[in-house]
Amino acid sequence: MNINIAEYLVKKLEENGVKYVFGYPGEQVLPIYEALRKSKIKHVLMRHEQAAAHAADAYARITGNYGVCLATAGPGAMNLVMGVSAAYKDNVPLLVITGDVPKTVKGQDTFQDLDLNCVFKPITIKSFNSTTSEKIENNISEIFSRNSEGITGPYHLNIPKDVQKKQLNIDHKVITNQKIKAPLEYDIEHTIKLIEESKKPLIILGSGIIYSDAIDEVNEFVNKTKIPVTTTYPARGIIPEDNPKNLGLIGNRGTTKANYASENADLIIALATRLCDRTISHINTDNIIQVNTNKEQNNAKYFYNNNVNEFLHELNKQELPITDNTWKTRIDNQKENTKKTYAETEYLHPEKVVQSILKKADDNTTIILDAGTTPTYFTINSTLTKHSQMIFSGGLGPMGYSLPASIGASFARPDDIIFATTGDGSIQMTIQELAVISTYKLPIIIFVINNSLLGIIKQWQDMAGIPKYQVDLDNPDFVKLASAYNIEADDIKSYDELESKLEKAIKAKKPHLFNINVDDLHIPLP
Repeated sequence: MNINIAEYLVKKLEENGVKYVFGYPGEQVLPIYEALRKSKIKHVLMRHEQAAAHAADAYARITGNYGVCLATAGPGAMNLVMGVSAAYKDNVPLLVITGDVPKTVKGQDTFQDLDLNCVFKPITIKSFNSTTSEKIENNISEIFSRNSEGITGPYHLNIPKDVQKKQLNIDHKVITNQKIKAPLEYDIEHTIKLIEESKKPLIILGSGIIYSDAIDEVNEFVNKTKIPVTTTYPARGIIPEDNPKNLGLIGNRGTTKANYASENADLIIALATRLCDRTISHINTDNIIQVNTNKEQNNAKYFYNNNVNEFLHELNKQELPITDNTWKTRIDNQKENTKKTYAETEYLHPEKVVQSILKKADDNTTIILDAGTTPTYFTINSTLTKHSQMIFSGGLGPMGYSLPASIGASFARPDDIIFATTGDGSIQMTIQELAVISTYKLPIIIFVINNSLLGIIKQWQDMAGIPKYQVDLDNPDFVKLASAYNIEADDIKSYDELESKLEKAIKAKKPHLFNINVDDLHIPLP
């Protein structure tokens, strides 16, 4: 095999189904870029490395496959850190590739030399320093085999430039890593026994269901047992939320039914979720079964370190107990408080704006949320019919996520219209990515919900009884900015205008930006 290591890397990406790499070139990754130029993989040129990581993140959340991002040494790699840490907090399968200064000058305080593995180690499952052909082969093998087992999260490959140019040495053995163990017969039997003994069981689904390709197994298990289902935020829509089996989102922003069920359940079956503090906020029982490939996320009385697909497959082969319908009837009798009143406002009301946007969303719409006040309104007003239909980087919550993530989402779902919903503060963190949306003519509709404030921070100041400080924003003209990037844009003055112009933008299937001035209003707290 007469190829260099950069070419081998790209070849292995192709073999493992990678279709897109989101990146930004630099001196220390030029050999990899030359290999990409000759490959079938499409490189998406972002305008900032943070955006490359966010785009790869959203692509992975939708497809369940690795999102791949690429950057050069020093500042390029450091710019990836925000996006990689966001993916790490949400267990998103990301492959992060960085070039590095040549081995011959590594550690000599040369230009752009930093210990990148030390930087990425705390925010990845593993950070590899691939300094030989033997290492790169083993590292790539481990990365893709671990993902197939259901161990998801970011992996980091750091490859010095001189190593990228070396010829591949194939005269060595590729190390096979220990796999996640198959479910034990006793654990399956014990789970069935706990379900039999339970009067009020509840299933919580996490995003690992997507990454382990276990949606069919989940549906079979639920259909057989009739156990009510709730989901974490990134698992919303795995079972459509208009399906009576699904009680909706659990936790701090959960539905009335989901949280009633979690407060009163006598058994929790947590599948492929880390059971974060916001998810378990209403749970009162410690009788919890958790199936998760990440041992560090052991938050249950009965923890099974298994691939959830394999675990459910083994369960579904057994004769499973059926939950008495009395429990589901009790849950269904809990009514949502849907009646709302709105005070007169000088500008548009942010929640009514969100409702107008959601009216025009359908099964072929994917919505990307940003940090700030608007995610609350989108969460409490939406019903999702497919997984990853509403994406929110909730574990870390970085400002500026929505715009670049919408790019990754558009490549993952090319037939969907993508709604990038953001605030006037958040969009200015990554606004340069309008160039990418324009270049690729992506059907992304951007909503700048603009209150000329860092609204959520002002709300915290208000609640603390202190004067607002450093939260007022003197914003640019977002419509003119969009026009400068050759993106059509409108200032919106009314709900009717928003709905009519949005309908036209959806039909056009072209980039469009709406600047919507709203009042400064506190979001409802959980």
